[in-house]
Amino acid sequence: MAQGKLKLVYDVTLLKNGLKKSGLRSGVFFVTLNVLKKLWERTDVDLSLTCKPSDFHCIEHVLDKEIPQARFDFKINESKFFEFYSKIKFLKKIASVKNHRLENILFGLVEAVFSPIFKLVSALRPKCNFGEYDAFLSSAYLIPNQVKTKKFVILHDLIPLLLPEYKARDWKPGNWLYDLCKTLNHDDYYFTNSEYTRKDFLKHYPQIDPNKITTTLLACDEHFRPSLMHIETVKEKYNIPKGMKYVFSLCSPDPRKNLQRTACTFVEFLKKNDIEDMVFVLGGGNLSSFLEKLYRDIEGFGEYKNKIIKAGYIDDEDLPALYSGAEWFTYTSMYEGFGLPPLEAMSCGCPVITSNNSSLPEVVGDAGILINWNSDQQHIEAYEKYYFNPKLRKANSEKGLERTRKFSWDKCVDTMVEVMKRETKK
Repeated sequence: MAQGKLKLVYDVTLLKNGLKKSGLRSGVFFVTLNVLKKLWERTDVDLSLTCKPSDFHCIEHVLDKEIPQARFDFKINESKFFEFYSKIKFLKKIASVKNHRLENILFGLVEAVFSPIFKLVSALRPKCNFGEYDAFLSSAYLIPNQVKTKKFVILHDLIPLLLPEYKARDWKPGNWLYDLCKTLNHDDYYFTNSEYTRKDFLKHYPQIDPNKITTTLLACDEHFRPSLMHIETVKEKYNIPKGMKYVFSLCSPDPRKNLQRTACTFVEFLKKNDIEDMVFVLGGGNLSSFLEKLYRDIEGFGEYKNKIIKAGYIDDEDLPALYSGAEWFTYTSMYEGFGLPPLEAMSCGCPVITSNNSSLPEVVGDAGILINWNSDQQHIEAYEKYYFNPKLRKANSEKGLERTRKFSWDKCVDTMVEVMKRETKK
């Protein structure tokens, strides 16, 4: 560690998800980006970047947009990166098999046959072990074995392993998390985005040294704060009816996000209480097919069709206003490694309804209404509590703003750098 500076290589491959306005600009993308921003500001870190070579030009465009060019004068070191996992056309053909059990068996056989070949090819490649650096940090992906320096990886969740419907589809060689988990070991170091996620990984991967896995709570962007200055313009942009109160939800239509239940129970809440002055605004990508199914499957839903507003993808600059103007924010996922949207909502002074499972209580604490994700009754009761009790909305808004002070990217990256400095000195 030269002159007290940490010489660090940071893998920013996940920044490729930020090139287009889509659902990929979420979760791990924002973690990768915000960690980069804070690392770049530090005077005690000598930072170099790396990425998967095929994503180099895509990431260049993202960096030009997200980090002002005047403050970004280093280049991605493309030549110093080894492929994460060798892929061949045969593996891609197997991916089209519909029988998941057969698919997993075939993948296992192919991996057993070709793994020695992959290792031989890798061994014959020119060695470039990043030995001149103190540490190598990855925001999600596995770090190649050829890297011979201290390795640190940010771990986000174990969804494909823990939820059966995802395990059948995704838990196999070639899936980035599966490949990463196959490399978890006693020697490397890990950061987790919540204490719940830390316990999950230690439970399922006891080979991890408990002294080498550290919780570093995430945060949201600094522009998330109460903002009603442009609310009418933003409401018009996303087709929110004038004069209507609205509930906001921001997520993908992935079944894990529980969006169908939140929308259906909202309609039941309207019916039960004869409410006409409120709509439910759904933010997120790929909602059209979800809504078609919702309208088709729910009996008597047609007359309430205009109460569900499809806002679709929300531009980053519009989110604070939409959060701030909502009566409350609903996010009752069945499992989250952290859960950034509830934190964003609280940062904008928006009362929150979220699930009482996984890491979500760690984020929201007593600043929101926590319910069982699979209880229709608890959803309806939570909606009623907020609708009929403005004092509760105000109290949770204030509690939420206070609680968000616990989370900051400065604290997150401070802890990362402290751990990396300490361990690289050993």
